[in-house]
Amino acid sequence: MRHRKKEVPVVLRYIYYAVIVLLLIWIGFTGRNSFWKTGKLKKELQVLEQETLRLKAINDSLQLENQRLKTDPQAAEKAAREQFGFTKPGEQVFRFVPALEEGK
Repeated sequence: MRHRKKEVPVVLRYIYYAVIVLLLIWIGFTGRNSFWKTGKLKKELQVLEQETLRLKAINDSLQLENQRLKTDPQAAEKAAREQFGFTKPGEQVFRFVPALEEGK
């Protein structure tokens, strides 16, 4: 005797497929590696990469300035005078402050 497979009603089959599809959609949008989180992380990565490039440019310019101050005595003297107000013996420093315009 052969055993006949029991036929699953068509409605139950469709319900089964619908549950599977809904489960996959739910996992795709709420799981640990969901589309939403992946998109958010990609945007954050772009922002961080731009920030990295900006900071590298600043770092490069500061390294050049540092090297220039170490090797060029005139540049070091200029920086000391402008940033720290250093003067040579007997020298006077005059600072001119722009006058405020009236009516503004």
